[in-house]
Amino acid sequence: MRENHYVACTIMVKDNDGRYVFLVSEENDGYAFLATQIKPERTGLASVIDRLKEVASLKIENLELNELTNAVVNDNSIPLFVFLYEDKESTNPDALLLDETDLSWVHSENIISTLEQWKISGVPQFLLI
Repeated sequence: MRENHYVACTIMVKDNDGRYVFLVSEENDGYAFLATQIKPERTGLASVIDRLKEVASLKIENLELNELTNAVVNDNSIPLFVFLYEDKESTNPDALLLDETDLSWVHSENIISTLEQWKISGVPQFLLI
C-alpha cells in the first residue's frame, strides 16, 4: 500500500424537514468531505468507519453504504464512500455529532462547489436522492 493514501466519506441523513443533508467539514473556501489516512492493516472502508466513530455517535448497524465513487483532489485519487444513515430514534442530525468536532450538515446544493473541486468521477448518484 502506498504511504499517505487517503480515503474520504460523507453521510447522508434526513434533517427535521425530511431533506437529506451531508456530513462535511467547513473550510475557508467552502466545504470538504471527511478524509482520513488508510490505517496499516486496515481496508479503506474500515478506516473511514473508524474515523466516523471518532466524530459521530452512530449505530453502525444503521449505516448503509450508498455509493463508492472516486474523487481526484490535487491530482491524487481518493475513494469516496457515501453512507446513508437512518435512525428512527434520532430526528436531529446535529445530535449525532460529538461536541469536539468541527463537522456540520449541509444540503446538497451547498456542496456543489465541493464536488467540482473534488472532481468526482461519473455522475454522483447520491445527489439524486
